[in-house]
Amino acid sequence: MKGADSRQILTVAVLLAGSFASLGARSRTRPATYPDTVLEVRIEGNRFLSDSAVLAQVKTRPGQPYSDELVRADEQRLLKTRRYDNVIATRTQTDKGIIVTFTVVERPLVEAIRFEGNKSLKEKTLRKLLTFAEGDPIDRYRIDSAARAVESKYRSEGFHFAKVTLDRRALREKHQVVLRIVEGPRVAIRRILFKGNRAFPARRLRGIIGSRSRLWIFRAGTLDSETVERDVVDLRNFYRSEGYLDVQVGRHLDFSPDNRSVTLTFVIDEGQHHRIRNVVFEGNTVFPDAELIRDLKLTRGKFYKELTLRRDVETLRRRYGEIGFIDVQVSVATHYVAPTEPVPQWLELPPGTKPALVDLVYKIVESEQYRVGRIDIRGNRVTKDKVIRRQLQFGPGQLYDTVAAEQSRRRLQETGLFEKVSITPYGGGAGVRNALVEVSEAKTAQFLIGAGISSNAGLLGSVSLTERNFDLFAWPRGWSDIAAGRAFKGGGQTLRISAEPGTELMRFRIDWREPYLFDKPYALGASSYVFTSGRETYDESRYGGLLSLGHRFPNRWYAEVAGRIEGVRVDNFSTKVPSDVLDVAGTTALVSVKGTLVRDRTDSRWLPSKGDRISLSYEQVFGDFTFARTRADYHVYYTVYRDALERKHILAGRIAGGAIFGDSPVFERFYGGGLGSIRGFRYRGISPRQGRFAQVVGGDFMTFVGGEYSFPLVARNLRGVVFLDTGTVESDFQVTTYRAAAGVGIRLHVPFFGPVPMSLDFGFPISKDADDDTQLVSFSFGWVF
Repeated sequence: MKGADSRQILTVAVLLAGSFASLGARSRTRPATYPDTVLEVRIEGNRFLSDSAVLAQVKTRPGQPYSDELVRADEQRLLKTRRYDNVIATRTQTDKGIIVTFTVVERPLVEAIRFEGNKSLKEKTLRKLLTFAEGDPIDRYRIDSAARAVESKYRSEGFHFAKVTLDRRALREKHQVVLRIVEGPRVAIRRILFKGNRAFPARRLRGIIGSRSRLWIFRAGTLDSETVERDVVDLRNFYRSEGYLDVQVGRHLDFSPDNRSVTLTFVIDEGQHHRIRNVVFEGNTVFPDAELIRDLKLTRGKFYKELTLRRDVETLRRRYGEIGFIDVQVSVATHYVAPTEPVPQWLELPPGTKPALVDLVYKIVESEQYRVGRIDIRGNRVTKDKVIRRQLQFGPGQLYDTVAAEQSRRRLQETGLFEKVSITPYGGGAGVRNALVEVSEAKTAQFLIGAGISSNAGLLGSVSLTERNFDLFAWPRGWSDIAAGRAFKGGGQTLRISAEPGTELMRFRIDWREPYLFDKPYALGASSYVFTSGRETYDESRYGGLLSLGHRFPNRWYAEVAGRIEGVRVDNFSTKVPSDVLDVAGTTALVSVKGTLVRDRTDSRWLPSKGDRISLSYEQVFGDFTFARTRADYHVYYTVYRDALERKHILAGRIAGGAIFGDSPVFERFYGGGLGSIRGFRYRGISPRQGRFAQVVGGDFMTFVGGEYSFPLVARNLRGVVFLDTGTVESDFQVTTYRAAAGVGIRLHVPFFGPVPMSLDFGFPISKDADDDTQLVSFSFGWVF
């Protein structure tokens, strides 16, 4: 027998004897005069850990009244550290108090950790999988788990046949953890096949699974057993969510003779596609069945679809929430219909086919109807309450509309003033619920110095200071307001000062806007600017100012009247300058009054997915030139599809037109091409031409018709688009050449730059004029469609 084993047996025997003695001591009657206070806490049997290290886990302390429950809890606490095979506490009564002794049997420590046979994975990588190190107590559970973790790591790296074993003799005799590894060959997936799939093509199913076949250089395609098993579950869940409720999915691995490659086959027994037989409602008293079922997509005769079912449940909750039933509970149960039951008359089946039907039973607990009590606002240290309240679509005394509350939350979020917004009902008494609006204020001041590039404006430098929560009237009352950031802030106004020097244009601009003048639905805006741009055959400089007054109507209409005073200088001509440009040489003074009427019924200002927006404007210009300009612009948006992550596929359409009546200068006319117009053509590349060199001079009539389909690519930050742009710019209302271009693009949202994404489009002209200037790539910041 080894010396260490003999010592452990002897220690255990001493512990047992001490335990019996302790029990005997407890059974004897202790004289009442002996103090019941802990005099000392001792540690015995420890060889590796110091007394203080053991006592750190013990809560029994000298000077405390003795507690047998606390001592037993200390025993368990020490055992849970997994450093001891056994712990026994004994008490010794003295005339000065009680001595508590914890006798421990320590586990031996890990002397060394070694890996043998690892060639493909470095020891450093394998050690990261361990939950213990040299010097830790030997814990067989952790050691066995480490062996399984190393084996799993090899399997995930494609070593399907890898085996990891523990050298138990080295652990027992030398206290060394030795893991012996037989790696075997790395297995690559040669092909992935699907057998038995009729409803969905292999291309669709490959998008569900995580396993990938080997693609030379680009993709290793290693076989991972855990991924394959997850793929089986994911395929089964996908089929079930699509209405194949009896689906069975298995997998088969066909290895090559040398075990270095495998054909992975998923074997699918789809079963029958289940339809809805009946939709049943229970517990509804506010709405009749016929009214509830009218809002649902999944009704009698439709194929079962889990995603649609979840959305139908949410539709019912919104229906009740719109009229104050904010605590409504809606659940749905799916009941299988036995094949032996009669086939409904509306269902036509091939001869010999048994029906696969389910009934949907909606259980509704309507609860109580509530009205809005108080609206309390929390979290706004700088922003005034009125800035928040004016975005709310509900008010005290109204039915508590949860849909309006969500719209209000989204409107507040889109102001850019807050990082987080939540609106929750609470308290309020019988039939009343208060609304708690909680906001977390964002940093609304932004100072940027940088450079950018745009296909419309070339290389640009940028220096800008923007405050989205400006307050012109919040003058500081002292240094405390300035230090706390409350000076000139909190009113929801926007102030922007920007300077943009560039290769093709230079611009300096100051803009201020008050969206709620005197807390009324009126907007006041003022701008001043200096603008210089190099055009095709001349330089154009503008300087002037704008003043606008708008009014928001309750029915989503917005009307605005704006005045403009501007000076425009045209000079620095090229040798190819057309006559219309020479006619405006020097400085031109313009004064205009513009009326605009807008109705916006879209669901989002940054990424609209449903609704429409129409804008109509008329501008009368006076000064050195007298003319009128009209414009109409209509956008419409549809959500075609929402995936399981609620990311939307959006179809957008746009129709726009404009006309100028009177004698207009070239710098006020219409031009086409580039972002915001017909992509695939250069900015201002579509225009009537003049002179021997066919230079652009702009037109008095423009039209645009286009469509765009956008869809998610990666998470919520990257979207793809496919578009078709058509239209023209003419000198009068006669259309001579109609342009068209198709293309693709991406939209990348970088949170640092705010809600406006980067745009990159590739356009390919389909129809064009011989003089048009084309351009393959268009790029910039912002939604431009």
